[in-house]
Amino acid sequence: MHVVNNSFGMYCAEALQRMYSYPPPHFQGGSWGYYTPYLWFDGHKGTTSYGTWQTRIVTRLAQSAPVTITMWGDWWPLQGTGTVYAQFRNDSTATLNGRAIFVVTEDSIYTQYLAGDPWHNHVARDYLPNQNGETVSIPAGDSLTISQTFALQPNWNPEMIEFVAWLQDLNMNPSDSTIEIWQGAILDIAELGVEEYGNNDIAASHIAPIPNPCVSGTRFAFTLPAGDAYRITFYDVSGREVKTMHGISSGNEETVTWNLNNEQGTRVSAGVYLYRFESTEIKTTGKVVVQ
Repeated sequence: MHVVNNSFGMYCAEALQRMYSYPPPHFQGGSWGYYTPYLWFDGHKGTTSYGTWQTRIVTRLAQSAPVTITMWGDWWPLQGTGTVYAQFRNDSTATLNGRAIFVVTEDSIYTQYLAGDPWHNHVARDYLPNQNGETVSIPAGDSLTISQTFALQPNWNPEMIEFVAWLQDLNMNPSDSTIEIWQGAILDIAELGVEEYGNNDIAASHIAPIPNPCVSGTRFAFTLPAGDAYRITFYDVSGREVKTMHGISSGNEETVTWNLNNEQGTRVSAGVYLYRFESTEIKTTGKVVVQ
């Protein structure tokens, strides 16, 4: 993929920064630099020859992994937004301290202006929440579920979207420049649950926390049919539940305020928190920034 400028419609600043987080693989003119396309594989400085890539990748796929990843999600086609989930299960006998990374990719992008094959697949469109991912610690035999919200851009083809997640070591092996990826998984957008709204539904985009970012608290204002149960659940960036608020709608406008305390009554730390609003008619997700 072409990540160094936006001339061909495939530029992603996060992908560029992600590439720069690894040592430069290409030696030319007496110094190391970055060059695309290039295969940096298991710490080897690889080659630009496509013909050698497949055998090495297939061999790697045959090796056993200490992690199992299960992915699922839901989305709202009319809005182009949704949530993707990944459960990382540690099948090893030791705690894994790593980084969970999510990326939205698009297949079958065609451009005749680049040398070589004009079709481009698995082009990085967006990292969730960014190219650094989330640091996690998973004890042996345990699992951790992480959710990330996404928003598709109008110039992306939603039928060609895939979500990729992987769990990667935090440390680089100094002997071969490897930052080990323990396991990865891919989820096609067609595998996500589709949420649709009835004629009497409120647009989910209208249900959002105000203010956001917030310092002392944030509130949700909405109107649901009388007797409709609702629930608002907040999660930290690792996917752990922080606070849940619920009630029954009176049929009038409801205002629900989160005072930024967790279930134990302690104020949460500054950072990004995810929320999920659920009722009979509406399901929506988003982020709250606590300052």
